[in-house]
Amino acid sequence: MPARGSKPSADRASEKAKAGTPEAAPAITRCDGVLFKRSLHGSLAWLAANRDKVNELNVFPVPDGDTGTNMLLTLEAAVDEMGEEDNSDLSAVAGKVAHGALMGARGNSGVILSQVLRGFAVGVGDRSSVDCLGLAQAFAEATTVAYKGVTKPTEGTILTVARRVSEAAAARAETTDDIGDLIQHVVTAAQRAVDETPGQLAVLREAGVVDAGGYGLMVILEGFLKTVRGQDVQAQAAARSAAQAARPAAAVAATAPKVGAHALATPEEGWGFCTEFLIEKPSQPFEVVREKLTPMGNSAVIVGDDSLVRVHIHTLDPGGLIAHATAYGPLQKLKVEDMTQQHHEILSREPVAADAGEPASEAPVAAASNGTNGHAAVSTGNVGVVAVAVGDGFRRIFEDLGAGVVEGGQTMNPSTEDLLQAVEAANSDFVIILPNNKNVIMTAQQVGDLCAKEVKVVPSRTVPQGISALLNLDPDGGLDANATAMTSALDGIHTIEITRAVRSTSVDGLKIKDGDVIALVNGKIQKAGSEHAEVIDGAMDALGTDGLELVTIYAGADVSEAEAAAIAEHVQERFPKLSVDQQRGEQDHYPYILSLE
Repeated sequence: MPARGSKPSADRASEKAKAGTPEAAPAITRCDGVLFKRSLHGSLAWLAANRDKVNELNVFPVPDGDTGTNMLLTLEAAVDEMGEEDNSDLSAVAGKVAHGALMGARGNSGVILSQVLRGFAVGVGDRSSVDCLGLAQAFAEATTVAYKGVTKPTEGTILTVARRVSEAAAARAETTDDIGDLIQHVVTAAQRAVDETPGQLAVLREAGVVDAGGYGLMVILEGFLKTVRGQDVQAQAAARSAAQAARPAAAVAATAPKVGAHALATPEEGWGFCTEFLIEKPSQPFEVVREKLTPMGNSAVIVGDDSLVRVHIHTLDPGGLIAHATAYGPLQKLKVEDMTQQHHEILSREPVAADAGEPASEAPVAAASNGTNGHAAVSTGNVGVVAVAVGDGFRRIFEDLGAGVVEGGQTMNPSTEDLLQAVEAANSDFVIILPNNKNVIMTAQQVGDLCAKEVKVVPSRTVPQGISALLNLDPDGGLDANATAMTSALDGIHTIEITRAVRSTSVDGLKIKDGDVIALVNGKIQKAGSEHAEVIDGAMDALGTDGLELVTIYAGADVSEAEAAAIAEHVQERFPKLSVDQQRGEQDHYPYILSLE
């Protein structure tokens, strides 16, 4: 190997030129802001071209394999933050990248990537450029920060790939001063680390895939290397994208988000009245109050204990309900809303006038916006609540309970900035975030450090958990007490999510074919079959219904009223000891989501 830092002599280069041998590009010995920016653009282009491949590595065959999309949107935000103007100061550019990545981070993979980029900036420090040793130090700090950002680091993931990258960079930096040579060894180490992930995680091995986040990081580094080596990454990315575009449309349509609301016809008797109140220190035990009030309407959610009962019921006779409820004690925080009137107001809204040449858009259905990214400025007493949800039905439920809603969930994780804007829009200095999705929790946890408000994250992993948590909020209580009570409420809710497999695989010994109806019970795939009713039965049997009292079935956007009613009737017949309620969640991709408590 040539001596560290040696380059071909001018005479040798001349001889190569005469012989027709292309002259090697001169070694790049320092990475400054301009090189870093250009190379990160290459990383973005290469990740964009490989996004679908990263998405397809999702372990579970459910329509939420969005690791590639989350990483791409996170990196895109980081690149956008650099701006158009070149800046040779690496510390300034890396700082902008770290900030942009944090604000744009989406999903667990995006959050971890943002931590990698933040750690890189910390490693660079105030240096305007770094040599190979300095670059290795930045990679090492990137790994340290990323590991610290995860509560329970797991090997066989993007963290492992980041660690192997930093180890390779440190070793190679001792023998070379060529940045391109260093990055080449880094990429090779990343490729090997990714290939070894199935041997480190049984779930990857059974599914026959490598870790998606680790693969995404490898792709980012590949794009960086291509740029440093002087390759036309944009052209290569365009060719790769064109090849992927030739795939059958059905393969893409399975995970494509749908657009459009689903209007419901008003029942002949009207929608009734959404009636809510609290009973403090009821004269009868909680179970008695719940048993007596539940039959007095629909969508009854009655929670609490012998000291405080929170009631939410849709009823055609709010007066009768209120009169009956007062027998158990004085009512507090009483609220009665005419849902029929609200429904007619929504349907009668005219499209908002658009500028010439622009298509008209419908007026927002949500509560009055404060102008911040469309988030409603709402609060629930002393504490504001921000909930993540997708589906017009779920949005209405959360807004009826006083929460500001950020659109997101499966296939569409909100960014840190989306959540931050919603928190800032809440009419309270104390805010609780309900992520309602396991892949949004880490993003939500970044918000508290970015604003002056005091923020707590109640780690709800499903929408039914989020609804239960919100129903346990005490409007007069403080932030800490509410966060504790709402977190405790999560354990009382079981969630069954029904969807279709987007590919064939094997999970925990269960053989799944592409297109099968599958059920996730508290996030774990438990049943696969051909019919919704069959799979729901199997999922509920696997969960076990002893000790449970109520099942609420939330119908998806593509489920008709008749289909939803038939499923509810089937569940009631199959599990006669349970009370069965049905609601419209209007979520995409998941025809039915069941909440059991």
